[in-house]
Amino acid sequence: MASEKVRKPRPYWHVDAKWITGILLIFLLTLTILIFILVQLTAPKQGISFLTTMLASSFSYESGGLDTPDDVAIMREKIAQSPNGEWQPIPGMQIVVRAEDIAGKTPREARLWFFRQWAEPLYYDGPEGLANLMTDPDMQKNVREGIGPLGFMNAGTHSKLKIAFAFSGAVSLLFLGLLVVFSYRFGRLGSPGCVIFLTAIPGLVFMLGLRGWIEQTAQNPTGGGEETFITRYAQLAADVLPDVVRQAIQTYTILIFLGLGLIFLALIGAIFIRERPGKAPASAKTETDLPQ
Repeated sequence: MASEKVRKPRPYWHVDAKWITGILLIFLLTLTILIFILVQLTAPKQGISFLTTMLASSFSYESGGLDTPDDVAIMREKIAQSPNGEWQPIPGMQIVVRAEDIAGKTPREARLWFFRQWAEPLYYDGPEGLANLMTDPDMQKNVREGIGPLGFMNAGTHSKLKIAFAFSGAVSLLFLGLLVVFSYRFGRLGSPGCVIFLTAIPGLVFMLGLRGWIEQTAQNPTGGGEETFITRYAQLAADVLPDVVRQAIQTYTILIFLGLGLIFLALIGAIFIRERPGKAPASAKTETDLPQ
């Protein structure tokens, strides 16, 4: 019938383009999610907390860990003996502790309070900020020459990561749009859902495994025993990483449910929403007309 509209066949190359775009999008989304987690980690509140715990764990390992009361008991004793009610734990460093600063705090809380005095200037001003707390020239020189991995956690890194996230996110959205264009009918929901799901699953599995390892390490603390490179840094990871892993698990879980939701909507649409009247009959469809 001349008056009946004929459906334009789907370009044959759309299927190949969809698969190529989907594979590239998996890599892009993986990178974008990792950058997003790092943006969260290096934000002021989380970043200072991370630095505080890392410093406290590093300096408390040989004495038995963050919860060991011995060092804090010595601190309280020194404060009680001081004529002015305060004590400088590290000679050459302008940090003093008063009784009210650690009153009612557990050993862990007292340590975290003390090392937060280091973490805040280190986060905002880098090695120079930490060096400014010191009066000893040799200590200042050593700090200015480098602080190792701690130099990553600062406000400057956070700003750079936000820029990287904006760029990576924009490219990911571009490829997501292309994936929708190259998909067909309800595949425009299902294809993005499948990509998001496949991107998030490996990350969630890895983070769950890491959480299990951290919990096992926490139940079998290594502080105070024979020190090796592995035991020292295993304990450091067990002290520092739980909050990071928890936030990452939340992020990956949300993405998995988002992906599954889009796949479910695509399946429901394909099953229950039929062709509208006026379309070519099913028998007239070509192979390229089938949903992809």
